[in-house]
Amino acid sequence: MIQDVGNMKSQNASTLASKALGNSKLGKDEFLKLLTYQLKAQNPLKPYDNQEFAAQLAQFSQLEQLTDIRTLLEEQKNSNSLFAQSLTNSAIPGLLGKTGIIAGNSLNLENTDKASLGFSVPMNYDKGKIRIYDSNGILVRTMDIDKQNLTKGKQIVEWDGTDNDGNQVASGKYTFDVVLTDNKGTSTNAESFTMGKISAVRFNTDGTYLIINNNEIPFNRITEIINE
Repeated sequence: MIQDVGNMKSQNASTLASKALGNSKLGKDEFLKLLTYQLKAQNPLKPYDNQEFAAQLAQFSQLEQLTDIRTLLEEQKNSNSLFAQSLTNSAIPGLLGKTGIIAGNSLNLENTDKASLGFSVPMNYDKGKIRIYDSNGILVRTMDIDKQNLTKGKQIVEWDGTDNDGNQVASGKYTFDVVLTDNKGTSTNAESFTMGKISAVRFNTDGTYLIINNNEIPFNRITEIINE
């Protein structure tokens, strides 16, 4: 009879353990229930070893401490993130009128405005060209890069908004790429960026945006801000 009762309680403990393992966390209540079933299901003629029982309690205590530490670290991380965002938002209005450099190769051309096309030159090159495409991916302009803009560093080339025939292109969104060629004839694509004056700041629910060239630019896309 004792063995049958012990088997039934062991099955109940196994069932509870399976449910607990199905959860992502094993809390205090689940652990104490498992421990209670374990004690009830033990064979009275052969009780659990005290050292093993103490080891289980020690493991649970360590797990609980690690969980508390993790929770504390997550709370500190969230607090620091909010503090940093608050500092950033309070400092951003002071950026109005400054020039922001935006990672990427997209730009928005308005009326007859000129566009500043930027690219990074990793070393001195012999030749280079800039290719500009409209929103449909059609090539509208190819420009050769002057020698002075082929030296190592960040370079800026102005596009007057005309196509290869000298006609003014329509307002809208455009993209560009930059191809550099060294003295051995090897070509590579340069990392590109655009730039413009910061005219406004908007705080949306999904983040902070700067208005540059009439475009909403996420703040995390701004790689550099300069006075010009």
